[in-house]
Amino acid sequence: MHYLALSVLSFFLVTDTLGQTARSDSSFLALAQNRTIQLYKGSLTENMLLYNGNEHIPHDRRIKIHPYFATDSLQLGSLSYNGIDHQNVMMQYDIVRDELAIRLSESVFRIRPHSERISSFAFRNYQFVRLVADSAAGVSTGFYQVLHNGPVKFLAKRKKTVQDDLSQRVYQGNYLVRDRYFIFKDGAYHEVKSKRSVFALFPDQSATLRKYLRSTKIKFNQQREEAITAIVQQYEKLTPY
Repeated sequence: MHYLALSVLSFFLVTDTLGQTARSDSSFLALAQNRTIQLYKGSLTENMLLYNGNEHIPHDRRIKIHPYFATDSLQLGSLSYNGIDHQNVMMQYDIVRDELAIRLSESVFRIRPHSERISSFAFRNYQFVRLVADSAAGVSTGFYQVLHNGPVKFLAKRKKTVQDDLSQRVYQGNYLVRDRYFIFKDGAYHEVKSKRSVFALFPDQSATLRKYLRSTKIKFNQQREEAITAIVQQYEKLTPY
């Protein structure tokens, strides 16, 4: 609720200043009070809109592995919702359902804010943006992690799918990680699945980039994200933009 804190702070700052310069003029004080009340009401409205979603329903508790990205604990982060930036929001990213879950302060319930109103969110060192298929060629609508954000962009689509095991009398289930990678170049997103598909996007520098990757000692199959990031960054250094 950072807007409330800012509103209260602005009230005292304005009141103190007016008290020093125009203490006898009650109209200035009334104006400051009215402005603070309006800011307070505005902050409440913005936060009510943010937390005006459906309840986040937990997944099947029989599955031991959690369905979230990176961690199953709530993280302090930020998000842009309806064009308004919100800080200090407790959140989790559910990558089975591709939705964000947030918790209202002091509440045990978690809310699903409307995904179509979220343009970006971040927690820890992870940054995500929402892409819409109609306006972003080559991808489906959803949240994507930004691994490199330059003239050439490198993004990951994080996904877990449920694998049911019905071979035993007792239900057993698991989540399978199915990450997908995309490079944004020449106005479109291109999915890359192999080293060859990455270098194919940079035909003018392919030989140079292959040599560079070998020099880094990064193993593509074992360190795919690090390898693609290194290739993209080196390409940007070699190519004027």
